[in-house]
Amino acid sequence: MQTGLNHLHTNFAHLLVLTAMISMILAVLGAAKKPSLAKLMAKNHKFGVMMLGRLIYIVGIAMAMVGGHSFTQIWILAGLLLWGAVEVAGKRLVAPELDGVVEGGAGSTKLMLGAAIQLVVIVTIYGLMQMKPVL
Repeated sequence: MQTGLNHLHTNFAHLLVLTAMISMILAVLGAAKKPSLAKLMAKNHKFGVMMLGRLIYIVGIAMAMVGGHSFTQIWILAGLLLWGAVEVAGKRLVAPELDGVVEGGAGSTKLMLGAAIQLVVIVTIYGLMQMKPVL
């Protein structure tokens, strides 16, 4: 069971990094001004970043419990806490901007900032999970 959870967690993490990168690319291409790109980015953000990320955390917590890891290990604790930045950036910066552009408004630089924060934090979490630093 632990091997299956590990494969699921790792492969979903690869997809999460990819979808976060796609969100950043769509933001750079002008999703803040083009409703068609904003609609595509909204779906990618909702299903590819937020929902997939939450699913990864459920699988990761199950994997840590099955594997006997302590949640006080720095790489697990940091990963759990850093996900809060992704959630805040998604709810405060990315989603409202995308909703506004899809409804016909003009977006701002908050969209690109939110996508960049999410990408950097997700890649940082991914790196922590790969290296498992011990302090």
